[in-house]
Amino acid sequence: TFTIISWNVAGLRAILRNHPTALSDLATKYDADVICLQETKLQEIHVNDPKLKIKGHLLEEEGYDSHFSCSTTKKGYSGTAVFVKRQEQNNPKKSKKKQATMDSFFGSKKNDEEDTSVEKGKKTDTVIDITNLIPEKVSMELGKEEHDSEGRIISVDFPLFSLSNLYVPNSGQKLDRLDYRTNQWDKDLLNFMQKTEKERGVPVMWLGDLNVAHTEMEVWNEGAKHLAKSAGTTPEERESFQQQLDAGYVDAFRKLHPSAKGQYTYWSQRAGNREPNKGLRLDYFICSPSLFDDSNKVVLRDCYIVPDQVGSDHCPIVAEMEIKK
Repeated sequence: TFTIISWNVAGLRAILRNHPTALSDLATKYDADVICLQETKLQEIHVNDPKLKIKGHLLEEEGYDSHFSCSTTKKGYSGTAVFVKRQEQNNPKKSKKKQATMDSFFGSKKNDEEDTSVEKGKKTDTVIDITNLIPEKVSMELGKEEHDSEGRIISVDFPLFSLSNLYVPNSGQKLDRLDYRTNQWDKDLLNFMQKTEKERGVPVMWLGDLNVAHTEMEVWNEGAKHLAKSAGTTPEERESFQQQLDAGYVDAFRKLHPSAKGQYTYWSQRAGNREPNKGLRLDYFICSPSLFDDSNKVVLRDCYIVPDQVGSDHCPIVAEMEIKK
């Protein structure tokens, strides 16, 4: 299985200080091939500070190459990071890698409103070509200056697909960035993904904290009057997100688990909403439909949420892909 983890860490330095083994534990537990972080709140000076032990230290022993994109417009703001597992190339054509079966299922319901987290499928051993697991290119731009100064994107082109790790702009408490978010960022992102898909001729995936709760199933208190004027649940943001899906892309979690309720990735810490599971689903894997086509060399088999991971007001999400030989 080719496993991708995404997590808004709400400050990487805080995670490393308060939960120093969290990332290495995640990497090991899920045998992750790619780990994507959002809201790292790093500047370049932090990334390269030997005292902080980030670049060249974090997940280095576990065998990952790291890539960081930092905001240059505001300190302690935004930022993304991607860690890619290095592949053994002394035998470049063969590497044992576990592949997931299609089995994925729900546990018993906690109550009528809430399903337990989706559990992982069983695994079997098979042999695949590891050259398909090695990135051909890593880039950090959407291609427009107004977007590219906040460290919100890292794209990794693998031979069989492209992924983009995103921290989508929040519209703000007063919705002062709502117009920018929906009429510029969202549209330029869609154009970027469509262009990548067309030029490379492979499926694309964008993932991360997309800062929108798409439907009533992604919100614990749908119907509350303030939601229409709250960032992430405005009609404008939901419609903009729907337009991206209508352009021919798929919310992987909803496709695989269409009736799952109570599955959230963000909880307000100020309101103490995590324990009672009063949350929002703001974190996604959005994919080309061909990633669900069994005839392809790469197929997305499962997508699930890891709600028990502490350290941030978001929790990680995981996608498991089969890469065929």
